[in-house]
Amino acid sequence: MLKITLPLITASLLLFWNTSRTDRPQSLPSQRVLIDSLPNGTSWPGELRVTPFTGPELTPSPACLAVSPSGEVFVGVDKMGSLGKKPGQGSIVRLVDSNHDGKLDSHTIFAKVDNPRGILTIGDQVFVLHTVFSKEKGVATGMDLVVFDDKNHDGVADGPSRPLIEHISNPNFLQSRGTDHATNGIRQGIDGWIYISVGDFGFHDAVDRSGKKLTMLGGGIVRVRPDGTEMEVYAHGTRNVYDVAIDPYMNIFTRENTNDGGGWNVRFSHLLQTGEYGYPTLFMHFTDEIIPALVDVGGGSGTGSLFMDDDTWPEKYNRVPMMADWGRNQLYLHRVTSDQASLRRRRGVYQTSADYGY
Repeated sequence: MLKITLPLITASLLLFWNTSRTDRPQSLPSQRVLIDSLPNGTSWPGELRVTPFTGPELTPSPACLAVSPSGEVFVGVDKMGSLGKKPGQGSIVRLVDSNHDGKLDSHTIFAKVDNPRGILTIGDQVFVLHTVFSKEKGVATGMDLVVFDDKNHDGVADGPSRPLIEHISNPNFLQSRGTDHATNGIRQGIDGWIYISVGDFGFHDAVDRSGKKLTMLGGGIVRVRPDGTEMEVYAHGTRNVYDVAIDPYMNIFTRENTNDGGGWNVRFSHLLQTGEYGYPTLFMHFTDEIIPALVDVGGGSGTGSLFMDDDTWPEKYNRVPMMADWGRNQLYLHRVTSDQASLRRRRGVYQTSADYGY
């Protein structure tokens, strides 16, 4: 597993290629903010060129992002933070590199939403997972998966969003603690389903567009069709998964969060449909009733995940689950190989310019 230090990944968005079209966005000020600590304070492998794309003046506190096939970058900005409770501080910012030189040329505010936690672009639609607040009382009432349209491609949502799933988080925990441990990243698999990371807040009586209701006590993965139907549990028993990585063969990978001394460490797992992974009780005393993680890596706090599968990337960093860890300020590459019905993590040590992996 390769480990790369990322001390300021939340202050910058990184772009290695872009093929976006020209729209009607706002122009960026000519003087850009230089993020000196990004190239100078990290230990990137020499084969990768890393450059700043935006800074805190435009994308403060990015909580999630997605890149469209045509190159536009959509960033969920959440100035409320994971423990905040005051609405009106979130947005989806659309970033454009119109001349494909790897530098930001323009941006638009695509939409205003509270606590954006997951973004996915499909055609002229942008799917967003976010917290919903009562207009009358100003308190969180749950989280919804919604979809925005941009049929004229001007970088601004055509109108209000349409809900696909409503109430897919626990409102009591949202009101008392905030969106920390709530429902998070969304990603589409090659099978067409949208996969949703559910933290250990769980949810009660989430409802999809067909009227189907679903309850999940604790964390896991839920999936739904892009039209908001056929919502179902995919796997259960994870703790606080922030994102999922999905490879072209529909292998799903997650990196967990530790539970601060309760025995559940950061776990890198291969999730199988209908699998039970043991949190919060089975992993302690009934380990023969759960699917074990591929590896327990100790303390930390897993966040964004991606399965990198791109021919333009160097082979040593390609076709591998990439897992960010906020608690360790690292980006990990978990190398896996087939092992009967599942996978196993490939052992070995990989060196970067300054750090070693497991």
